Amino acid sequence: MKKLDIRSLVFLAILAAWGIVLRQFDFPILPAAPFLKVDLSDLTALIALIVHGPVGLVIVALIRDSLNYVLKGGEVGIPIGAIMSFVATVAMFLPAHIALKYMKQGHKWFKYAFMSIGLILLLTVSMALINYYVALPLYIKVLNFPIDNILAYVMTLIVPFNLIKGLILAGLQIITFRTVMPFIQKRDLLFGDYQGHIQKRSAKKLAVQP
Repeated sequence: MKKLDIRSLVFLAILAAWGIVLRQFDFPILPAAPFLKVDLSDLTALIALIVHGPVGLVIVALIRDSLNYVLKGGEVGIPIGAIMSFVATVAMFLPAHIALKYMKQGHKWFKYAFMSIGLILLLTVSMALINYYVALPLYIKVLNFPIDNILAYVMTLIVPFNLIKGLILAGLQIITFRTVMPFIQKRDLLFGDYQGHIQKRSAKKLAVQP
């Protein structure tokens, strides 16, 4: 398991910086809620997970959301948006951590399916709960949001938005694994707890070579 030395921290800081840059290029996906937008900054946190495990994921997401709050502030003077973003990122990539650490056997597409379905479900459920119990009541009280029925708002806007967002990020997660993982493996950068499956596959390849 790699330790977080200065070089590792610099690498994570660079990923977080790229996350902030990517966050500026957000776009709406739900016509009924153009203020709900998707960006690709979560992919930098995914790379941090692959290289430095859950700690790397948390560090990159925390730096990205903290600096984004410092630069842009919050709607009600508190970092509710930053907190929601952090929770969403950590929640959606938890299945990837589980697959990489505990599902070292089996076909890769089964793991991709597990990670994708888990990402969509955890993202949607976590954001629905936070919006229902924390964010929307706060926005209604402080900003006088014209929402009469919080549950209906969550089910008709928040849930559909995060389902679509989850589908997009699940697809990009697979693309990231298929494009970035070979480079990470070649340079021996894969997080220690995730290396068992790779080593077994390499051993099998060597065994069949003449």
